[in-house]
Amino acid sequence: MANEVAVHAVYLEDSTMIHVFNLKQGGPDALPTGHTGIPKGCSPQKVVEKILAVASGKRIKILRLLAHGDAGTFHFPGIEGRRSISSKYTQLRKAFAPVARVEIHGCGCASEEELDDGKGEYTGDPKGRGVLFLWAVAQTFNVPVTGGVDSQGNWDDWGYAGVTVAIFPNGKFYAQKPGQRWWDPGSGREEARRELDRIEAQYIRKKLYAQARAALRNLIQLYPATPEAAEAKLLLPAGAMENPNQGLATKWPG
Repeated sequence: MANEVAVHAVYLEDSTMIHVFNLKQGGPDALPTGHTGIPKGCSPQKVVEKILAVASGKRIKILRLLAHGDAGTFHFPGIEGRRSISSKYTQLRKAFAPVARVEIHGCGCASEEELDDGKGEYTGDPKGRGVLFLWAVAQTFNVPVTGGVDSQGNWDDWGYAGVTVAIFPNGKFYAQKPGQRWWDPGSGREEARRELDRIEAQYIRKKLYAQARAALRNLIQLYPATPEAAEAKLLLPAGAMENPNQGLATKWPG
């Protein structure tokens, strides 16, 4: 681990991406991180050189690439689509650490259809635009690649919003919901908060306590390491929700 780093490469195509790059925010993995901004017009060969430069001779454990995107497309030099991925990126294969991965941080890159109000589509179709794009990237870098189905924006801690798709160079792939990605704790917390708020509005405020407890148990199972799971556990005992003066039930008066 001492000789492993994360590298964040941001395509500086507009003010949003320039702002994200200037934050120079590390990932949740707490690895030493090299940051490089990729200017417009930069060639794939130059991108490779910039990535290797900030890796400083260490093995790359995680390569995070950030640019705008949509279903099966990514506005990053030489990685715009599955048929336009530059072979120059194969030079990075020897720079990766064991069990390395590439994260594509762009809106909807793993989606089968273009985004509609920020939502993509994923059915598990192996010929879907997003899956085929990610597979082409994985084959080029020869490491697993992950991308998001929906619109993204959680770049403060380099997490993902919504469902992600991960694919290996051999073509095997799988989807993960927030909370299932052990390496992306932030997305699990966000989903757990939304679910706890939903349980409050849909069940607890309406005094549907049996349904609330079933939903709370499910939340605990899906997001066990979150503060929301701890809150949910406090609400499970008899009387915790029914009695407005007991524990967290003061948040939800009867």
